[in-house]
Amino acid sequence: MSVGTRYRAFISYSHRDQQFARWLHRQLETYNIPSRLVGRETKQGTVPRRLTPIFRDREDLAATGDLTASVRDALANSDALIVVCSPDAVVSRWVNEEIRAYRQLNPGGVVLAAVLAGNPDSDPEAEPGETCFPPALLEPGVDGATVAEPVAADMRRKADGRRMALLKLVAGLLGISLDQLIQRDLQRRHRRVTAITGASLLLSAIMATLTLLAASARSEAIRRKAEAEDLIEFMLNDLRDNLEPVGRLDALDAVGAKVIEYYDGQTDREMTTDELGRRARAFHLLGEIDSAQGDLDNAYQHFRIAYESTSRILAVEPTMAERIYEHAQSSYWVGYFAWRRGDLDMAERRFVEYRDLAYRLLEIDPANSEWQAEVAYAHSNIGTLQTAQRNWDGALVAASAALEQFRIIADGRPDNDPAWMEVAETLAWVASISEITDGRDAAIAVIEEQLALYDSGRVDPTDDWRVRRAVIAAEYALARLLIAPGWRTPEADLERALQILEPASFEAAALIAHEPDNLEWRLIGVRERLWQAQAELYNGRIEAARNAYVAATGFMAHEAWGAAEGARFAITRLHASLIEARIFAAREDYVAAQTSVEHMLTTLGQVDDWSGALERAPYYYSAGANTLADVLDAQGESVEARRIREDIVRRLDPIRDRIRTDSAAELEYARESLEGALTSAQ
Repeated sequence: MSVGTRYRAFISYSHRDQQFARWLHRQLETYNIPSRLVGRETKQGTVPRRLTPIFRDREDLAATGDLTASVRDALANSDALIVVCSPDAVVSRWVNEEIRAYRQLNPGGVVLAAVLAGNPDSDPEAEPGETCFPPALLEPGVDGATVAEPVAADMRRKADGRRMALLKLVAGLLGISLDQLIQRDLQRRHRRVTAITGASLLLSAIMATLTLLAASARSEAIRRKAEAEDLIEFMLNDLRDNLEPVGRLDALDAVGAKVIEYYDGQTDREMTTDELGRRARAFHLLGEIDSAQGDLDNAYQHFRIAYESTSRILAVEPTMAERIYEHAQSSYWVGYFAWRRGDLDMAERRFVEYRDLAYRLLEIDPANSEWQAEVAYAHSNIGTLQTAQRNWDGALVAASAALEQFRIIADGRPDNDPAWMEVAETLAWVASISEITDGRDAAIAVIEEQLALYDSGRVDPTDDWRVRRAVIAAEYALARLLIAPGWRTPEADLERALQILEPASFEAAALIAHEPDNLEWRLIGVRERLWQAQAELYNGRIEAARNAYVAATGFMAHEAWGAAEGARFAITRLHASLIEARIFAAREDYVAAQTSVEHMLTTLGQVDDWSGALERAPYYYSAGANTLADVLDAQGESVEARRIREDIVRRLDPIRDRIRTDSAAELEYARESLEGALTSAQ
């Protein structure tokens, strides 16, 4: 790169978004600006015929030895900055530094956002950990003014789509209105689609012809093979880029199938690494199409074949980081689709391989935060799989390894860096597993560490409602653990739980009043009040428990709540029925208590093998059954009460080491009640 070169734009992106950045770079530099717009004067200057050059550091800095100086020089000499926004970009140190450096070097420069994945902070469908805007993009400018959430070119299919988003970026770089560009582009696009359709048919005929002529003279075969490879590159890149935005999945399917047909006559050993790479990309294309169409079986098979190709490439070039990374991604996708298909053994093998490959990347460049993140994600994948298999010891090992890696990434980062949120969320996961493997006290210690991290200021709950929601969830988890021993809960723990739940309940009520239709806040409010009612019952304060329960039912009296689906809402409804039955029983209204708890148990269903049941089902079954037995005892039906308690012991005792503290407490209560009844009878 020569010093002083002026760039139309600088593309800033995370390493994991490299393939998209390469595509965007090519699309911008090869975009033909409509001739009727060329030469116009705009606020960005004279409209050129081409948007060149565009700076992409991994392309333009391949030979430089001073990355920082070169990048800063390129940023200073760029008319605009394009930020590829995704969850990976959010945690990328370099993306955030490039944004800050560009704003410092070009206070009046144009900054454009291209959303590749994740969700904008304002998107109501956004989930924790899916935000796409790097923190630096939302920081105040040099004048101190707060930067609003940017209006982005949204590449996602459910939003602008790649074609419309590309036009938005071009319009932003040129300083012209999007309508002007769309009008001119549509005229040209109609001509191109017609030409592409004809070209596709012609290419198919050419491929067939080239295959038949491949057995001719060697020189002719070599020449025609080169032509075929060029055509394949066109089909996998340019043709795909033109057909994908207009939703022509059927045409893309034909493209991938044609490439596969071409390579079917060759074995892996006869093919070069470049040919294997093209073949793998073709199968990846078919896998993506199958996945989009819901055909998981075919997607799995296509990703497996792609995996075989990247495996072969890695065997030839085992020390190249790019080849290791490509095969790691193949391993991940095969594992992911195996998991979705229920093939957990295959999923585990591929996830373990993905982890090992991530460590190889880290050995090549230990300071690379992208590789460090790959290791953390690999451990997270294994831990999630082990959790699904109820292998709690293995899950704890994997979750702890992920936590250690996230700590390494976050260490030395500034406060409020997203890496600290990863640490906090992983602590919550470790606590959940620790409750089963190491007991209640161990889980409480981890959650207290999580809350201490929030209190430290490294993760500021006032900056992001998702962070505040995570804090509330941690407080709620701590309160649940404090009262998990049930009627044996020490008075000090009950009071501490209430000190957490009461203010949290008021905060949830305020949030619900502010956003009545927000189901997330409503769910939190209901949960807080129900656990508050449970703590008050253990404390012997029946009217206080009733008041908390009435407040919870008030939050549930909303049309959105009745239509809400999913395990979290189903479990919360069960909890409400349990609390209702226990309040009736405490007030000696045994008929109403029996009606409530029997309804709850009917809803829960009768399950013979609790090891594969919904995670919280053992607790609600045992708590409900114990409540029913107590009610029956109070009404003189001791034989039926004994049968119910024997059933609790029969079902939960075999999985005693795989249930949570509150379920274990209900098991012990049933066992002690049986022993007490036997002693009394004797």
